[in-house]
Amino acid sequence: MEWSYFDKPEFQMVNGKYLPDMGEGDNMATQIVTAVNKLVYKWYNDGDVYDNTRYMTGWCNDLSSYANWLHKHVPGATALLESVWDCHTDDEYEDLLAGLADMLLDDEDLEHAARRPKVDSIYDCDGPFEFNEMEDDDDEDW
Repeated sequence: MEWSYFDKPEFQMVNGKYLPDMGEGDNMATQIVTAVNKLVYKWYNDGDVYDNTRYMTGWCNDLSSYANWLHKHVPGATALLESVWDCHTDDEYEDLLAGLADMLLDDEDLEHAARRPKVDSIYDCDGPFEFNEMEDDDDEDW
Protein backbone atom coordinates (compact mmCIF):
# COMPACT_ATOMS: atom_id res chain seq x y z
CA MET A 1 0.00 0.00 0.00
CA GLU A 2 1.21 3.48 -0.75
CA TRP A 3 0.15 7.02 0.02
CA SER A 4 -1.30 7.16 -3.50
CA TYR A 5 -4.09 4.82 -2.34
CA PHE A 6 -5.50 7.74 -0.38
CA ASP A 7 -5.44 10.02 -3.45
CA LYS A 8 -8.41 8.14 -4.92
CA PRO A 9 -11.05 10.51 -6.36
CA GLU A 10 -13.72 9.44 -3.87
CA PHE A 11 -11.44 10.27 -0.93
CA GLN A 12 -10.48 13.61 -2.49
CA MET A 13 -14.16 14.48 -2.97
CA VAL A 14 -15.02 13.56 0.64
CA ASN A 15 -12.03 15.49 1.97
CA GLY A 16 -13.00 18.53 -0.07
CA LYS A 17 -16.53 18.35 1.26
CA TYR A 18 -15.94 17.50 4.95
CA LEU A 19 -12.33 18.20 5.94
CA PRO A 20 -12.29 21.55 7.76
CA ASP A 21 -9.50 24.07 7.15
CA MET A 22 -8.79 24.10 10.88
CA GLY A 23 -9.81 22.05 13.88
CA GLU A 24 -12.32 19.24 13.85
CA GLY A 25 -15.34 21.04 12.44
CA ASP A 26 -18.81 21.29 13.88
CA ASN A 27 -20.49 17.99 13.04
CA MET A 28 -19.85 14.26 13.17
CA ALA A 29 -18.82 14.04 9.50
CA THR A 30 -16.09 16.63 9.88
CA GLN A 31 -14.87 14.90 13.01
CA ILE A 32 -14.75 11.48 11.30
CA VAL A 33 -12.92 12.80 8.25
CA THR A 34 -10.47 14.78 10.36
CA ALA A 35 -9.67 11.81 12.62
CA VAL A 36 -9.14 9.39 9.71
CA ASN A 37 -6.98 11.89 7.85
CA LYS A 38 -4.85 12.53 10.94
CA LEU A 39 -4.20 8.78 11.32
CA VAL A 40 -3.31 8.35 7.65
CA TYR A 41 -1.20 11.50 7.34
CA LYS A 42 0.79 10.91 10.52
CA TRP A 43 1.61 7.35 9.44
CA TYR A 44 2.94 8.37 6.04
CA ASN A 45 4.58 11.59 7.25
CA ASP A 46 6.06 10.54 10.61
CA GLY A 47 5.59 6.77 10.95
CA ASP A 48 3.20 7.24 13.87
CA VAL A 49 0.61 4.66 14.90
CA TYR A 50 -2.39 5.16 17.16
CA ASP A 51 -1.38 2.41 19.59
CA ASN A 52 2.30 1.69 20.11
CA THR A 53 1.95 -0.70 23.04
CA ARG A 54 2.24 -3.93 21.07
CA TYR A 55 3.98 -4.69 17.78
CA MET A 56 3.84 -1.38 15.94
CA THR A 57 6.19 1.23 17.37
CA GLY A 58 5.22 4.70 16.19
CA TRP A 59 7.27 7.01 18.32
CA CYS A 60 6.72 10.70 17.77
CA ASN A 61 3.08 11.82 18.06
CA ASP A 62 0.28 10.57 20.29
CA LEU A 63 -2.58 9.68 17.94
CA SER A 64 -4.51 7.55 20.41
CA SER A 65 -7.23 10.16 20.96
CA TYR A 66 -8.28 10.09 17.28
CA ALA A 67 -8.65 6.31 17.30
CA ASN A 68 -10.32 6.33 20.71
CA TRP A 69 -12.87 8.87 19.47
CA LEU A 70 -13.65 6.78 16.36
CA HIS A 71 -13.85 3.66 18.55
CA LYS A 72 -16.30 5.34 20.92
CA HIS A 73 -18.50 7.27 18.49
CA VAL A 74 -18.50 5.52 15.10
CA PRO A 75 -20.47 2.29 14.97
CA GLY A 76 -18.76 -0.43 13.00
CA ALA A 77 -15.22 0.91 13.39
CA THR A 78 -14.46 -0.92 16.63
CA ALA A 79 -13.24 -4.29 15.32
CA LEU A 80 -11.14 -2.76 12.58
CA LEU A 81 -9.49 -0.30 14.97
CA GLU A 82 -8.79 -3.07 17.49
CA SER A 83 -7.00 -5.07 14.79
CA VAL A 84 -4.00 -2.77 15.36
CA TRP A 85 -3.07 -5.05 18.24
CA ASP A 86 -2.46 -7.84 15.72
CA CYS A 87 -0.46 -5.76 13.21
CA HIS A 88 3.13 -6.94 13.00
CA THR A 89 4.30 -5.17 9.85
CA ASP A 90 4.02 -1.83 8.11
CA ASP A 91 2.00 -3.50 5.35
CA GLU A 92 -0.54 -4.82 7.84
CA TYR A 93 -0.93 -1.38 9.41
CA GLU A 94 -1.30 0.25 6.00
CA ASP A 95 -4.01 -2.30 5.13
CA LEU A 96 -5.78 -1.39 8.38
CA LEU A 97 -5.67 2.32 7.47
CA ALA A 98 -6.94 1.59 3.96
CA GLY A 99 -9.81 -0.44 5.42
CA LEU A 100 -10.61 2.36 7.83
CA ALA A 101 -10.66 4.91 5.01
CA ASP A 102 -12.79 2.63 2.81
CA MET A 103 -15.25 2.13 5.66
CA LEU A 104 -15.48 5.64 7.08
CA LEU A 105 -14.83 7.97 4.15
CA ASP A 106 -18.04 7.02 2.38
CA ASP A 107 -19.94 10.05 1.11
CA GLU A 108 -23.40 8.60 1.70
CA ASP A 109 -22.64 7.70 5.32
CA LEU A 110 -20.94 11.03 5.90
CA GLU A 111 -24.01 12.91 4.61
CA HIS A 112 -25.96 11.35 7.48
CA ALA A 113 -23.18 12.08 9.96
CA ALA A 114 -23.09 15.72 8.82
CA ARG A 115 -26.63 16.13 10.17
CA ARG A 116 -25.48 15.22 13.67
CA PRO A 117 -23.73 17.82 15.81
CA LYS A 118 -20.16 17.49 16.95
CA VAL A 119 -19.69 15.03 19.83
CA ASP A 120 -16.92 15.39 22.42
CA SER A 121 -13.51 16.13 20.90
CA ILE A 122 -11.28 14.02 18.67
CA TYR A 123 -8.33 15.72 20.37
CA ASP A 124 -9.17 14.55 23.89
CA CYS A 125 -10.77 11.13 24.08
CA ASP A 126 -9.78 8.25 26.31
CA GLY A 127 -10.27 4.65 25.35
CA PRO A 128 -8.48 1.38 24.72
CA PHE A 129 -5.69 2.76 22.51
CA GLU A 130 -2.53 4.03 24.14
CA PHE A 131 0.64 5.88 23.33
CA ASN A 132 3.74 5.24 25.39
CA GLU A 133 6.44 7.87 25.11
CA MET A 134 9.97 6.63 24.65
CA GLU A 135 12.27 7.05 27.60
CA ASP A 136 15.51 8.94 27.01
CA ASP A 137 17.55 5.73 27.21
CA ASP A 138 15.31 4.27 24.47
CA ASP A 139 16.81 6.80 22.04
CA GLU A 140 19.82 4.51 21.67
CA ASP A 141 17.54 1.99 19.94
CA TRP A 142 16.83 4.47 17.16
